[in-house]
Amino acid sequence: MTITYTFLTDDTMQLEIAPVLGDLTDVVTRVRYNYVGVNEDGIDGIFAGATPMPLPEDTQNYIPFSRLQPDNIVAWLEATADVAHMQERIAKQIEAKINPKYEPVPSPWAQPTPEVPTI
Repeated sequence: MTITYTFLTDDTMQLEIAPVLGDLTDVVTRVRYNYVGVNEDGIDGIFAGATPMPLPEDTQNYIPFSRLQPDNIVAWLEATADVAHMQERIAKQIEAKINPKYEPVPSPWAQPTPEVPTI
């Protein structure tokens, strides 16, 4: 089963910042996000995560908050988050949709609801 994985960079992605951190301002310290996987049949799974971001080591190449782009955040998440774990969880969700272990059914003693005729 082939699954395509994507970090959603829409309004579900939320950045948390430290207003001041050393000589830097508005430093991203945590990212809340949704990571989605979709198989070739369009069946999907989602992982909602929050990942702390490491403190910037290279302050010379620090990207000011106002200039951040989705690609910057996705690159940070790919380098920091446990992507293998997230993909495993999503794959299990998709598998459960394809081959459910549990399927709700009415109890054997339940009576069907009688239809009320409409006039």
